[in-house]
Amino acid sequence: MSLESSPGWVARLLSRSRAVSAMPSSNEFGGSSADSAAHARPADTRPWVTDAQFVDRLVRIGYVLVVIAYLLIGVLGHDPWKQDETYTFGIIAHMLHTGDWVVPTNAGQPFMEKPPLYDWVAAGLASLFGRWLAVFDAARLASACFTAVTLLFLARSARLFHDTARRNDARVLGTLALFASTFVVLKHVHDLMTDVALLTGATMALYGLMALVRALEHTRVADALATSEPIPSAGQSLDHAPTLAHAFTQPSTRPDDRQPTESLARATRPWVSEAGRAALWLGLGTGIAMMSKGVFVPLVVGLAACALPFVVPACRDRRYAHALLIALGVFMPFATIWPAALYGRSPELFKLWFWDNNIGRFFGFSVAQLGAENDKHFFVVRTLLSSAIPVGPLAVLGVISGGWRRLRHGVIAAPLLFAMVGLTVLGVSATARQVYVLPFVPVLALFASDAIRCLPRRFHIGWDYVCRVIFAAAVTAIWAAWAVMTGSMENHWWLEGLARWLPLDYALQTPITVFVLAVAITVAWGTSMGLASRAGMWRGVLTWSASVAAVWGLVFTLLLPWVDYSKSYRSPFEDLAGAIAPYWTSRDCMASYSLGESEAPMLELFTGIEHRPIGLGEATSCRWLIVQSERVQERPSGDWVPFWGGTRPGDDEQVIRVYRRATRADQRIGSARATDSQ
Repeated sequence: MSLESSPGWVARLLSRSRAVSAMPSSNEFGGSSADSAAHARPADTRPWVTDAQFVDRLVRIGYVLVVIAYLLIGVLGHDPWKQDETYTFGIIAHMLHTGDWVVPTNAGQPFMEKPPLYDWVAAGLASLFGRWLAVFDAARLASACFTAVTLLFLARSARLFHDTARRNDARVLGTLALFASTFVVLKHVHDLMTDVALLTGATMALYGLMALVRALEHTRVADALATSEPIPSAGQSLDHAPTLAHAFTQPSTRPDDRQPTESLARATRPWVSEAGRAALWLGLGTGIAMMSKGVFVPLVVGLAACALPFVVPACRDRRYAHALLIALGVFMPFATIWPAALYGRSPELFKLWFWDNNIGRFFGFSVAQLGAENDKHFFVVRTLLSSAIPVGPLAVLGVISGGWRRLRHGVIAAPLLFAMVGLTVLGVSATARQVYVLPFVPVLALFASDAIRCLPRRFHIGWDYVCRVIFAAAVTAIWAAWAVMTGSMENHWWLEGLARWLPLDYALQTPITVFVLAVAITVAWGTSMGLASRAGMWRGVLTWSASVAAVWGLVFTLLLPWVDYSKSYRSPFEDLAGAIAPYWTSRDCMASYSLGESEAPMLELFTGIEHRPIGLGEATSCRWLIVQSERVQERPSGDWVPFWGGTRPGDDEQVIRVYRRATRADQRIGSARATDSQ
């Protein structure tokens, strides 16, 4: 293979090796070290900061500010929202109050759906920053931390995928922009939920797998250079390895046996450590995924790692097996310590977590009890074309337009196999939600960025202008809605179209600091529109990602109190707390029937009352009963009288009612209060 026809990284390797081996010494020039010093270049007397360096530093500061804004806007400033945030906060609050870090417990009830890694981190941050922030805001900082790590390892993966060492390469930044502006990512990485940690673990494991394969390909080329053998290409035929077992059992030739040159010895040492580091990241990422949501992603990583030797020649080596053993060793503490502690605490709870929530949700025998069934056809396809916009369609285009032809290259095969295995398993699973696609969005972002080069110039221009028109209207509409809601209540009917989701009787107030931040977001968005026209084939990506981020930022600054009032349980439960306070005694308790896993922790947060679940018709010694049901509901049987009723402002379907055990006086008080609250 010639230098010109070699892949990019092979060419750099050959150039480096030849340059080092051919580097002349001082004697070859006929001079000494003193002569060299005499002919040395004069000292650089230019200012320590040039104009170009100053601009570069400003650009770097701009990148940092954009990332910080992306991580924090949407994370801070609102109560836990239904569905995932509420029960996640219930688990965190239980850990903070009781110190029980083994059994995840939500509002007094064991919640064994997911392992507690995210809850541990969130509880630690809540304990650390809770004195300055609301406890749920401090806990939600865990999502910002995990997302920052996700972006870091996605950037590393993009550099491997696109074969570039530059951190500010347009393809790397484009990958991050596509990922961050994908709908399912933008929504959920700002939520208080364990899937954010799962995304981090999956991205870290993906990077480890890609880096491991690249390190083995480097070592393979170094072996060929050291032995003067032809350099193997990434697409070498499978016929060179008769069987997979034979390839793994063949002893690898050690550098000492080949007596390599000094330059090659120096060149190969970093690759050996690179493979070890890659195995560490692979094991650590898989372990984080395991402790975030169970065995699903570790299973996908394991299947993809086992499939790689069939398509990547560099993986048919004992060194690959050794690296996988290292990764397995790093993974095992995550897979054993907490499960063993849980089993020691309660074998029944361990079975509920491992068998029912992991195995049962996949095969379906526990779906009827646990919910979240997958009863819709083509779930994965529909998700890729809806929630995963824009990376879903672009990734499909990137694969069919040539990505599959480079399958023998390790950095292409590793993410492609990871996504194919994961989406296939997800498609046949009995349980599925759109958020379950989240761990595979980094792979989609890699192939989506690769597809950009395949699109014609007219597409980029069209994408740019369509985004400008649509999002300019969206930005204008947000500012107009803010102006209406901060004005006279008489004009709120102008927004009648939003009344289905947002109550129009709310008086919106905006602090001056939030207003200034919203103005800054709008100005930054307008500036990015000017820069997008000079971004070449990335102009559509820049316009899309900047516009999506601007709309998100304006909603979560200007309209956040209004949205929070609609989605939070604060107003109904604070009303209940005020109503029940004169009648509640220290000996009282509150039984519950059909109270949801999202509503129960909010009841405890805003009223301080921990419910005691009972079945239908089951007797209880409590004087109070709380029931969640449809709007039309008969009074529960027994001596219960209505006391209070309410609902979340943005929910017209589910009503929460509180009953009190009847006495003669209670019948008069309860009937009057129920009439007022309905």
